[in-house]
Amino acid sequence: PPAAAPNPPAAAPAGAKTGADEEKRAAVKAALMHSWDGYKKYAWGTDELMPQAKTGHNWLGQGGTIIDAMTTLAIMGEVDEFKKAAEWVKTSLSFDRGDVSFFETIIRILGGLVSAYEFSCDLYACDEGLLMKAKDIGDRTLKSFNSPSGLPYASINLRNGRGSTAGWTGGSAILAEIASVQLEFGSLSRHLKDPSYDERAMAVFHHLDKINKPDGLMPLYVDVHSGQWTSAHVSLGAMGDSAFEYLLKVWLQRGSKDAWLFNMYDKASKGIIDHLIQTSRAGQVYVAERKGGSLIHKMDHLACFVGGMFVLGSSHMSDPAKHLEVGKGIGETCHQMYSKMASGLAPENSEFGGGDLRAGAVYNIQRPETVETFFYLWRATKDPIWREYGWQVFQAFEKCCKIPTGGYVGVRDVRQAHPPKDDTQQTFWLAETLKYLYLLFSEDELIPLDKYVFNTEAHPLKIWKD
Repeated sequence: PPAAAPNPPAAAPAGAKTGADEEKRAAVKAALMHSWDGYKKYAWGTDELMPQAKTGHNWLGQGGTIIDAMTTLAIMGEVDEFKKAAEWVKTSLSFDRGDVSFFETIIRILGGLVSAYEFSCDLYACDEGLLMKAKDIGDRTLKSFNSPSGLPYASINLRNGRGSTAGWTGGSAILAEIASVQLEFGSLSRHLKDPSYDERAMAVFHHLDKINKPDGLMPLYVDVHSGQWTSAHVSLGAMGDSAFEYLLKVWLQRGSKDAWLFNMYDKASKGIIDHLIQTSRAGQVYVAERKGGSLIHKMDHLACFVGGMFVLGSSHMSDPAKHLEVGKGIGETCHQMYSKMASGLAPENSEFGGGDLRAGAVYNIQRPETVETFFYLWRATKDPIWREYGWQVFQAFEKCCKIPTGGYVGVRDVRQAHPPKDDTQQTFWLAETLKYLYLLFSEDELIPLDKYVFNTEAHPLKIWKD
């Protein structure tokens, strides 16, 4: 039998179904195949399908959907489709291009390739061609770390290796972009038996460990020249989010033994609970942002991942019940972000200043963070409510986002029962949203949490056993 999961499940309610829910799981898989088939038909080789225009669109120029979908295809048992994708990667993917986002390339492309390589080993035989592609993009992006502080530049020219930061940040790097690449470079180092990738990425965490963090919380901007903070804005939403998650996950990935990493997570999680977790007048637990000394009562949908993070870490903390309780509270609030909207889909962010949650930015782009948290809550508690909530979210996507000829899109206004559609099928819809939904309705033995950690694009990476 599989080893005990890190979070032993609480006793399930009487009569509850705790194995796979085959019917719901099949529906999620059908959505993935509808998304993948549309992409193959109209957009093969590009980053994203535009389902209504029936064409492809590039922004990374690295076949984003193919690489992001591979691990989901593997988990769903679509080995032939996985092999087709691997063939394209090995024969058609070229990294000979100019400036790309360092962070997006690492989490989607490097993370996707290393995870796909691990899956190939388990599915048929280790596909060294996938690992060599991962090495190629790893070598090119590693030059991002050639800044005065060793913190990576935001953009990297894949042809000439020149790094740069965006003008709008005044030369600062963004927290999430420098502190959410360690799982990927670490796994690459491990498979190549070459520590250099891991050392450059982990130097970022060592640096963040050394500099002052008020209440254990890391602000959004840091200077790539001096290595010092350039802002006092703390957010678990856009630009901050995954840095906090990676403190915990990198600790887990490396066998849960680096005390300094755990202490960073421990202090950060305490800071989040003591200073950012709020309860609205309507009783909703949410994560506020902090700017200077004052709170901003807005929560990005991106910050819904915090529920899952608290659940994943709970069994390792001095007060597991508190962490689980916070995770459940955020899960419930993020459910309401969907259920309170006429479309059944959540807005990009929600505001809590008026007592009850209301939509801030009203669009939805198929984001995964809520169903991600439902997945962790289901694994930890086996309370059927989390599957029920996940099914409601899935049905809203089906109702509002499905394009009959292939693919799914986002919507422009979740407050409308029949919201106007956009025309982008996000790569993370296939990598994350549908993967977490599928796992929510699957048995725990599929991707057990004592053997894998998910990167922030939901690519599962194996925990190191020695």
